[in-house]
Amino acid sequence: MHSTPTRQDDGFTLIEAAVALLIASFIFVALGQTIAWALRSAEERRLEQQAAALTAEVVEAVRDLSYEEVALLPPASDPTRLPDSTYDPGTGDEPIVEDSVAGIPSQVSTETLNSVTFTLTRYVTWVDDNPLDSETEDFRRLSVVAEWESRGVARTEELQTFIARQSADAGAANPTYGAAIGPPSLTSYGAEGTDIVFEQTVTNIGNREDTFDITVTNDAGWPVSVLDAASGFPLVDTSGNGIPDTGNLLPSPDPGSALGIRVVVTVPAGTAFGESAISVIEATSVTDPGSSSSASDKAVSTGPYTAVNADLFLKAGMALSPAPPSGSPSLLPGPNGTTFTWSTSVPDNWEVITDGTLDLYVGRRGTCAPADVAYTVTVRTTSGPWAVGVPSGPLAVSGCGVRLSTVTLPIDGNIISAGETLYLDITITDVSSGNPGKRGLTVGFDGVGAESLLSFRAVTW
Repeated sequence: MHSTPTRQDDGFTLIEAAVALLIASFIFVALGQTIAWALRSAEERRLEQQAAALTAEVVEAVRDLSYEEVALLPPASDPTRLPDSTYDPGTGDEPIVEDSVAGIPSQVSTETLNSVTFTLTRYVTWVDDNPLDSETEDFRRLSVVAEWESRGVARTEELQTFIARQSADAGAANPTYGAAIGPPSLTSYGAEGTDIVFEQTVTNIGNREDTFDITVTNDAGWPVSVLDAASGFPLVDTSGNGIPDTGNLLPSPDPGSALGIRVVVTVPAGTAFGESAISVIEATSVTDPGSSSSASDKAVSTGPYTAVNADLFLKAGMALSPAPPSGSPSLLPGPNGTTFTWSTSVPDNWEVITDGTLDLYVGRRGTCAPADVAYTVTVRTTSGPWAVGVPSGPLAVSGCGVRLSTVTLPIDGNIISAGETLYLDITITDVSSGNPGKRGLTVGFDGVGAESLLSFRAVTW
């Protein structure tokens, strides 16, 4: 018997081929999507890197500015300025810092790289690092925001940095350290056995935060102490070197750059009239001990007598008065040669212990034409003259207003007895030009801006 062989197909059927093609299509589509996603991700990362580089460039450029220049220009000076007065860097709204001397010329700028335009926006805001203290402007925050569009989607990148006073100045100038004490010299008087107080100010004139040691030497050995003028307590050592100091002071002229101090000199009991001692106050930088500044205070003993301030105010129609005059301005006109006289009765025995100062307001009489004017001053008493014909010197007066003139009177050492009269004579000596009928001087008093007055110091007994 013979068997009939079975026929076998060695190829794929049409259905098998279709299924294989479908599977391959899925694989290629998935692969294509993966490749496209990878390319898009790479492109996004590249754009993010470019944005990060642009924001970093802005930050580095700002770090080259001085602290005062790290600010935005006012809207009137920068057409790109946004109308916002605050910005939220992610920690809550902070006030924007703006200044006419700002070194950031534009708040908003654009950069185009590989056909993609990046918009760069700068914000400079004040940071309050301690809401419990009174200082709300401790340092500045720079925020740079980069914005661009990729495949129809808005993207952003932000970089922030803090600008402290010290680090901001580092790129603009070398560190400098130093202090100033003002006034540089003072003289005051006091009875023996009492304290004489000198008010002075220590100011940081360097470009870095600093602390200043305060030392005092007295050439006569009189007791001296230094107090914080605000608290009234003695200065303490905050730097740990054993010397009382100012505490940390910011660079001038910012708030916190100065400290008021009170130098108290005790006149020893039994010190005779006229004896004096000089106290030298020195402020030395803790950071740079080679940088220092000093002031000199002279304390003078009045002996057993009491020192008085003689502030005698002038006003038309009244004598020299110890009380500031009130009411509308008083004006006394007169031509060349006119003398105005004021006087007051002295209640006690006075011995003058300083020269006198006369502050007087003067102007043209009856005209607004400019001219040089002049007068002389005489101070006298019932017993005789103290100073005669002290000249004011030529004073340029223009317009219809008045100007302040100050004359120093050499009256130190003069004595007047209780009940005597003190006289002050003002004599007009020159008006350089103008209508002869109006060649005169107007003497003005209270209400012009400050009262005219004669002042000096004396001792009474």
